[in-house]
Formats: sequence, C-alpha cells, structure tokens
Amino acid sequence: MNADLTSDLASALSTPLGVCVLPSPRLNAARTVTYPRYIHEILRHAGLCYTEIELEKLGERLSHLRLLLTVGDAPISDALAARLRQWVKDGGRWIAIGGDVGLHDLFGVTVESPAYTSFGGSTGMLGEGYLAPQSEHPAFAHLALPLHYFNGLPIQATDANVLATVLDAHQRTTPRAAVTEKKVGAGSCLLIATDITGTVVRIQQGVGVTRDGVPAPDGTSPQADEVLKSGDGHVLDWLFDREPVADAPGMTAFLQPIADQWRELLLRALFAQALAGGVRLPLLWLYPDNLPALAHLSHDTDGNDLVLGERLLEVVNQAGIHSTWCVIMPGYPREFIAQIAANGHELAMHYDAISEGCPWSRELFHQQWQGLVALFGQEPVSNKNHYLRWEGDVELFRWCVEHGIQLDQTKGASKTGEAGFNFGTCHPYFPVDFAGNGLDVLELPTPTQDLEIFAPTALLYPLLDAAVRHHGIMHLLFHPAHIAKPGVADALFSAVRESRAAGMAWWTAAQINAWERARRQVTWSEYQAEKDMAQVTLTSEADLPGATVLWLGDDTVNLEANGAALNTKLVTRWGFPFHAVTLDVCAQEPVRLSIGAYRLQRDIAPKS
Repeated sequence: MNADLTSDLASALSTPLGVCVLPSPRLNAARTVTYPRYIHEILRHAGLCYTEIELEKLGERLSHLRLLLTVGDAPISDALAARLRQWVKDGGRWIAIGGDVGLHDLFGVTVESPAYTSFGGSTGMLGEGYLAPQSEHPAFAHLALPLHYFNGLPIQATDANVLATVLDAHQRTTPRAAVTEKKVGAGSCLLIATDITGTVVRIQQGVGVTRDGVPAPDGTSPQADEVLKSGDGHVLDWLFDREPVADAPGMTAFLQPIADQWRELLLRALFAQALAGGVRLPLLWLYPDNLPALAHLSHDTDGNDLVLGERLLEVVNQAGIHSTWCVIMPGYPREFIAQIAANGHELAMHYDAISEGCPWSRELFHQQWQGLVALFGQEPVSNKNHYLRWEGDVELFRWCVEHGIQLDQTKGASKTGEAGFNFGTCHPYFPVDFAGNGLDVLELPTPTQDLEIFAPTALLYPLLDAAVRHHGIMHLLFHPAHIAKPGVADALFSAVRESRAAGMAWWTAAQINAWERARRQVTWSEYQAEKDMAQVTLTSEADLPGATVLWLGDDTVNLEANGAALNTKLVTRWGFPFHAVTLDVCAQEPVRLSIGAYRLQRDIAPKS
C-alpha cells in the first residue's frame, strides 16, 4: 500500500472517541456491570459523535483514537494490554466503567476480593451505595446530593487520585473509591467503578411490579393500597434521595433526576478528557434552535365531564400552548374531540385498568385502543395509564409497540410523596427488557399531577430548575376534573410564564416523540483532525429543521457547513462551553461540518 492510500485509510478510520463494550461473563457468573450495551442509548440520546469498536478490533484501531471509553470487565490478551499501556503513555485518554481489564497498576487501584469464597467461586462486587465527590472535578459539579448507585467494581486506590469515594447503602463511609484518575505519561486513565448503565436502567425502569411497594415513612406516599402502579417498583430511597420543597412545610420530593445525573457524570468526564487532550468533539444537541430544555403538558380526561373539558381547553388556549389529551374511554362527544384536535392539541390514549370491569390485560388494552382509534379517526401516538397502573415488568411496553404507541408516560408519581423524579429522569428514553434488548417505545415519566391539588405550586420551581439544569423536559399533568378549583388555572398560567422566561418551548408528546426519533437517525462519519481544525460529516435519514450542532471548546473559531460560514453562539451545556451552530439538515443530504482556529486574513468572522 502506498503512502497516499495509507493516509486515506487513516483518515477514514479517524474518530475522536471510541466506545468498546467488553464481552459479558457467561450466564450464572457474577458481573460488575449490567446492561452494558445501554451505553449506546445514553450516548446516542446525548448526540455524541463516536465509533463503536469491538474488542477484537480495538488493538488495530487504537492508533486512530484520542479518547477511549470501555464498559464492563473482561480478560484481554497480553498484546492488547501492551498496546493500551503504550497508547495511554503516548497521550491517549481512557475512561473505564466498572472494570480495569486486569490492568490494576495502569489505573493505580486494587480490586477487593469477596469476603468469603463459596464452592463455585465469587467475584468482588460493589453492591448498593452512594458516590460522594472528594474533589472539584467538573464531572461532579452538577451534584447536590450523594449519588445513588447499584453495583460496580469494589476498588481502593494505590497511586491513583481519588476523585470520589463510596458511601454504603446507609451512607456510612467506606475505604472504597468510586472514581479515580491516574496520569500516565502524556495520557490518563479515569476509572468509574460504579455500574453506570445498570444503575440508569434500574432507576429509570424500577423493578417488576407484582405487589404493593413499601410506603414512605412520613405517610405522604401510602403505596400499600392494593392497587398495583408504577411507583410500587421505584428503587430510590425515601430518606436519602428526597429533599424538602421550599415554601411547602412538611413536603419532601425527589428533586434530583438521579439517572440523568449519572448520564451527565459520564458526559462531563468525557468532555473534561476531551478538553484536556485538545480533542474537538462535536455532538447533535438535544433540541432544535438551541433550546435549553422543553416543557410538556398532559391531561387525563377522567370522567369525561364536557363542561370541565371545555374550561380546560379555554385555559390552555389562553396560555398559548399545545397539550396532550389522554382520553379515557368512552371519551368526550365527537364534536369536542374534533375541537381539541382542531385547536392543535394531541389526542392520546389513557388505558384504564382500574375501573370496575377493567382488568389488567392485553385484550382490554386492545379493546380500548380500538375504541379510541374509532373516536379520534386516527391512531394515537402516546399513552398514559389511568392512575399510573402497572403490573409485571415490560409487558405494557410490548403492548404499546404492538399498537403503534411510540411514547408512554406511565412511570411516575401517583402519590404526593412520590412527587418529582421518582424514576430519576426528565428525559425520554428507550427501555430494555431483562435480556438487554431495546424496546421500541419511548418513556417520558410523569413527575407530578395537578398543582394546588396533588402538590402545592411551590413544587413547580424545583421541577423547572431541574429540567433546565439537566436540559430535560418539565412534564406537568393537569386533569380537567380539577381545572375549575381555586388556584389550579393560575398555577398552570404560572408554569407557562416561568418556563418561557427560562427559554423553554411547550411541545406535545407527539412532537417530542417525532423529534427524538428523527435525531436518532443521524450518523457521523469521516472525522478528521489536524492541528487546530477538525471536520466531520453529518448525515440524517430524516429532516431536522433547526438542528443545532455543538463543538466543544470556547476558543475563537470559524465554523462552516459545506464550505459556507455559519453564525455561532457560545453556550454552556452540561457545565462545559460549546460553540453552537443551527442549520436545517435535510434527509439524505450529507453536511460537511468544520471548525478551525480563527484566522485574521479571513473576511468572514464568526457572529455571536
């Protein structure tokens, strides 16, 4: 192969970030990381530009990588170990989750052995606990509380710098480290001992629901009510994961989206390593037009009282937003249903498995879906179960997929004491089954219900703040049944006013679903970097009007798309500076994006 062809091959293989999911142990063998492939759900939702690399090809790809993220733990060959050591020494930056592939000295840690070894052998495990930051590292700047985790690798530092330590499940101190970093030559090794992927899945989806959950000790969440609901399966702690709500004496709520904070911890660690290594890292931002976050309003039409429905429609129209109406059978009169749709609102499903004669079953789900399709004149895109009813594990998700329901909202708070992020997220996500297979329905949890009825309006402000800080979606639920009660309409107007002041747009569930699915159809290719410039090609299978691309960094630069200069804006996302450019991306039309150091001889300067 001649020199030119070798250079072309290197350019084609070049990528700023490689992600390697290590092989899982055999069945019935202990593991420190669960759902390791869920890392792709986390990174794809974040819009990151990266390349998936199989372990067998990692050695030959290392020379084209600047950043490496590995997930899990597995033995590797001596040859690969030697290459990894040299790659780090030469300036490579390695972030490992839940395993160090046996290179304890490279990471500067020791791995604890199990306290007692059984006949079949044992593996050291981290169990349940909390991450407690011990440094000013930017990976932890978004944390207000110790961060709840489930499992990981039990390590102690030898010559690594301990960035975060481990508290046990009762928040007692331990000698274990949660995050360590070691400088090696020109590079570094950052070890996140906790199981990020398994923790995110467990918090977001909870555990299977077969019986009532354990009530909150303050009486605010009486889950023992002989009705199975999504909250019965939540895994967060009533004491450690809730906080007092300002100006609401006696009320505590899940004010921190803990699963999102784990996602963000990883992103922040990646961005910190990229900046330190001089890597120009691009990503596709979460929302169009550089929006910092979104707001969403849903209504459950319980009772289908026409007068109250008409009043709520007046209020929402007066507020100037579009909302999602989750209609319970038999629904409103056809004329009013048509009016809701004509006013630009979404007609959605409200599956009833709690009223008399309404058992939890796929057959009843199908019957109610059929009835609503006939009433709407179209198939609904989204669903929320009445009373947030839930049984089993992922059966409901499967029913949604079978019926073309693309977004569900049933994970959430049915009791006031559960209010907030009891499932740890304000972002839409794709769930997985027990085997780790993705399920083709987005879940957007319901963190609260009617302000002034279910919870005081004081709860609005920490929910809004969290959605903005974590670039998520503030989802509020208002029932028509309560809209005429004192203070309820005013609370809705306050929510709209405050969110708009924060720069948020109000979208229906159908809009959220359409955008999220469209942006997941983007691919990155042909990344090239040289000195102070970088180029990458972005291609989308769907139109993305107003798509926003972010380039990490805050230096003075020129940004171009297909050779044309772009207006830029410096923004802060996840605590880091990015150059933001907004453009219309058309389906099947590749866009060549470039970023380079500003050159005075150029006539076109970037605009803020």
